[in-house]
Amino acid sequence: MIRRHRQTNKARFQAGFTLLEVMLVMVLMAVILSSVSLSFDIRSDYDKVKEEARRFQAALQLAADYGLLNNLQLGVIVKKNQYQFLIHNGDDWQTISEDKTFAPYDLEEGFELELTLGELSWMEDYDAEEGLFASTDDEDDEDDKKKLIPQIYLFSSGEITPFTLQFSYTPPYASFAEQIILNVEAQDYLPSKLIDPKEAS
Repeated sequence: MIRRHRQTNKARFQAGFTLLEVMLVMVLMAVILSSVSLSFDIRSDYDKVKEEARRFQAALQLAADYGLLNNLQLGVIVKKNQYQFLIHNGDDWQTISEDKTFAPYDLEEGFELELTLGELSWMEDYDAEEGLFASTDDEDDEDDKKKLIPQIYLFSSGEITPFTLQFSYTPPYASFAEQIILNVEAQDYLPSKLIDPKEAS
């Protein structure tokens, strides 16, 4: 009788341990599934565009403040889906490698940038191809074609080239998806404004 009783308890113990294992596996699966679901981007397309525009605004303001405090001239180059900040070292424009905020920033697939420049009254006669603060050295240099020339200037005086930068986003894998557009605008001085063309019209 004693042996049977021990065997029965052992069988119950083994059955309970197996149930515990199953429960642990289920808990682990739940944790894994929840972590996977959290890794998905649950932002709406509109929020994606807004966050990218806000990031640019923040970086622009930071660069302008840095130039104002240190009496330096900074600039911005805008490409189809990338922008980056430059600093003038007294001779040429160069990239800013010390801070990732000012490094070349690539937007994800589906984004496109379009820059429209305004004019400061005293900038009407400058050569856009040569850029402001250009070197007066007339020597031919093969690197001239590779010179970095900003489109937006952030002056140490606090002034800025008036501009409108359009952030547009079309979901790359969605058929007949509506394009989302937001504009960042600045006139002479910061802060810049975030404008939804649909609300403005």
